[in-house]
Amino acid sequence: MSETARYRVNARVRVWDVPPVRDGLVLGREAPIGCVALREALGLLVPQPFAHVELDDPVISDIMVREPLLALIPRAMLVRFVLEQVKPHMTAQQILLLDLEVEAQLAGEIGIEAGGRSEGGGR
Repeated sequence: MSETARYRVNARVRVWDVPPVRDGLVLGREAPIGCVALREALGLLVPQPFAHVELDDPVISDIMVREPLLALIPRAMLVRFVLEQVKPHMTAQQILLLDLEVEAQLAGEIGIEAGGRSEGGGR
């Protein structure tokens, strides 16, 4: 009686998005790759600079977020959001992608001085 081997291969193929990170990353404290290595990789793959936020937390070690987003949301608010909303759904071994939709609602009044110049030194 002869023995034969049979092999079956299943593959799932999809396009790898470049850049692989849209808005940011949350790094678990025990993630398999550290913050320094990820920052270097992001610098090579993503044209926009990322801000680095280091945390003193047992689960999350770092947050990396596109710098332009910090013009819309204060850094402290982003950290609070990640700690309250993201942290409960992750482990210290994970690295999570952030896909953020940040909207700032603004309201105010602009006064016009004599001579057509706005208050506050604008044109």
